[in-house]
Amino acid sequence: MELWYIQDYINDYKMGLRVKETIFQGKTRFQEITILDTYLYGRVLLLDGIAQLSEKDEFMYHEMLVHVPMFSHPYPEKVLIIGGGDGGASREVLKHPVKEVTLVDIDEGVVEVCQQYLPQLGKWDDPRLTVLIDDARRYLFSTSEVFDVIIMDSTDPLPRGVAQPLFTPEFFTQAFHHLSPQGIIVSQMEPPFFDVDRVKNLWRSFDTFPIVSLYWGLVPTYPGGVWSYIIASKSPDPRQQKRLPDFPTRYYSPTIHQAAFILPPFLEEMLETREDKEDIS
Repeated sequence: MELWYIQDYINDYKMGLRVKETIFQGKTRFQEITILDTYLYGRVLLLDGIAQLSEKDEFMYHEMLVHVPMFSHPYPEKVLIIGGGDGGASREVLKHPVKEVTLVDIDEGVVEVCQQYLPQLGKWDDPRLTVLIDDARRYLFSTSEVFDVIIMDSTDPLPRGVAQPLFTPEFFTQAFHHLSPQGIIVSQMEPPFFDVDRVKNLWRSFDTFPIVSLYWGLVPTYPGGVWSYIIASKSPDPRQQKRLPDFPTRYYSPTIHQAAFILPPFLEEMLETREDKEDIS
């Protein structure tokens, strides 16, 4: 008998993967964690039944989440990662000549399970990396630290989900005050065509920032296969790279960086022109 993982992302959309075996399943006080070994995508991390990454294509997501903001900043030295307990985002950040990387994840269980069953994702022994098990909202509202880049690698902002308190105007305003003068923040923004209202609300949550853009990339594991990211800056134009990669990549490139900001008309119309913001065209 075949075993299949079926993800009910929304009421009218399902996606499935044929499963070899369940590697791990357990529950923390925050969420259920599952590691599946699948025929098509290798090992897959699920949180509360929702696919977070797969071995086959996690590089697509992590490279676009990290390298677009990192190469948009002229000299990022201090980086904050919110979420990211699987280690993939910090692995990519640590390829840059940064001095300090702080990773704040609410669930120690995610870190421990990924270190054991997906060890290739992280670069946990790098001395520049500090891992804090804490509520990212509480951390940001209490710390005095200032960062050059903030990367939000949390779960989706689903209603009543663990990450929902992070996707509010108040949170992003607080993030603004913890960024250096050329600071940049980036967040994954889900597929751009399933829950349009949620995407629009997240877009408006960045009103504190003078420069806000959306870019996109391919991640076959995720619903729809097309994933969007929102990037906000205090001054640098995120569409313009300030540096070029001096390390190998598998998805990100200078050309991809430029192309990712080219949006189809339906997306431009959905987000509406921010006439009150700085024109960076």
